[in-house]
Amino acid sequence: MTKGPLDEAIAIVGMAGIFPRAPSVRAFWRNILDRVDAVDHAPADWGAEGLLDPSSRANDRIYTDKGGFLGDLAVFDPLRHGVMPNSIDGGEPDQFLALQVAAESVDDSGFPVRPVPGDRVSVIIGRGTYINRGFTTVVQHGLMIDTFLAILRQLHPDTPAESLAALKERLKASLPPFDPSTAPALVPNLVAGRIANRLDFRGANYIIDAACASSLIAVDRGMADLRSGRADMAVVGGVHASTPPSIYQIFCQLEALSRKGRIRPFSAEADGTLLAEGVGILCLKRLSDAEAAGDKIYALLRGVGVASDGKGLGILAPRPEGQELALQKAYAESGISPESIGLIEAHGTATALGDRTEVESLARQFGPRHGKAADIALGSVKSMIGHCLPAAGSAGLIKAALALHHRVLPPMLVDSPNPALGLEQSRFYLNTRARPWVHGGDEPRRAGVNAFGFGGINAHAILEEYVPPAVRPESDRLPPVVQAPPPEVNRPSEVLICAAPDAGGLGEALDSLARALDEDGADLAGFA
Repeated sequence: MTKGPLDEAIAIVGMAGIFPRAPSVRAFWRNILDRVDAVDHAPADWGAEGLLDPSSRANDRIYTDKGGFLGDLAVFDPLRHGVMPNSIDGGEPDQFLALQVAAESVDDSGFPVRPVPGDRVSVIIGRGTYINRGFTTVVQHGLMIDTFLAILRQLHPDTPAESLAALKERLKASLPPFDPSTAPALVPNLVAGRIANRLDFRGANYIIDAACASSLIAVDRGMADLRSGRADMAVVGGVHASTPPSIYQIFCQLEALSRKGRIRPFSAEADGTLLAEGVGILCLKRLSDAEAAGDKIYALLRGVGVASDGKGLGILAPRPEGQELALQKAYAESGISPESIGLIEAHGTATALGDRTEVESLARQFGPRHGKAADIALGSVKSMIGHCLPAAGSAGLIKAALALHHRVLPPMLVDSPNPALGLEQSRFYLNTRARPWVHGGDEPRRAGVNAFGFGGINAHAILEEYVPPAVRPESDRLPPVVQAPPPEVNRPSEVLICAAPDAGGLGEALDSLARALDEDGADLAGFA
């Protein structure tokens, strides 16, 4: 059993995801850089025709159908993953999309060529117990049909029993199936169990429901397994693949959704959040193991701070004290200084109380502005895809890891900054354009990711750019060009710098760079 130090950095060696208008992590990153607004009306088959009323104030109505939906991107190949096709229709999509994305993340980690023993792999997935398509199917097969028939009997007591039985069968036939083959796809913990089963992982597998903080709590537990030596790889992340209208009824009841149909965190025009679907899965290893195996490393995780709000005015009202405590724990337990942070991926729900509370807690932790210039970029991917609920933290984590990997400060969508938040006095600025992450400090680039959940559960993760051994301060060796990721910012031109000890090495570096750019689809006109 390998056991690392309790504070050893954890390497992100694999990532995969599916988010609105993004069938892959690469497309997700491209959309962020291109400032794509992936929020749209619900698909035509959403099934809210009788509930949708934009002008209604009734408690049981839905006043918006806007959100971040997967739509046609939610595709699963059962045969590829060893799943019986007849077990899918009627089940919850979370299980199958989580399995697919987990398999892609494991492939991205290089697991097939650098395997870890199956009993040394943990699977921990954030997943809320929200109403989903599968649960709705079961309710319709039982309670809804029986209630409908009971009312029909009251209205038409002379209806023959044979007619009622025939009508019941017709109603059931119009629904997705509910039978022994579909029943396992309705058991919540099988989101993680199916991944372990199909990929032959025999370490711990379980789901975590910490509302919108679920993904980061899953990451925290995966890091704990790695640092304690209970696992040599952890498959972690979050899934929210289905958002039926009934979830919108709950959020409309709370008046939490935007009536404007736009989610704009930290904007003066913000009037609420919008829900989204998504799946994000990451593969983690101890840094020492990842380097020894020659793994690709996107970024490092240094720590996750977790805290609850405690007693407040209401169970759904966030408190800055609880959020600040999570931040304090993250930096104290990891030994990382907040002064080294250059990017905060905020929870950023675009609700008035949520945004105000988050900015207040960040300002308390990071202190007042140094001089005249703000020095920490603040953003939220929710402005582009919506709020993925238990998968929200995985979306933010993937965004921050890619920002560090590509050394780019990613943009967010903002109408006009909300002056009531007091950002002008803080160290934060809303970053609205993709910018090179210029960094002249002695320490590596670092980012923080917030994820705060209903019930006052708060989590803050600290990420750090990966610096290969060859280019660490104690080394006098030049970095091989293959360590630098290809440029990802879409600008008319790029300035690239290559270094080598001699002319021959420089030629090899330039050839390697040209191949990388060509594979990335870049225009090489004028490249010499």
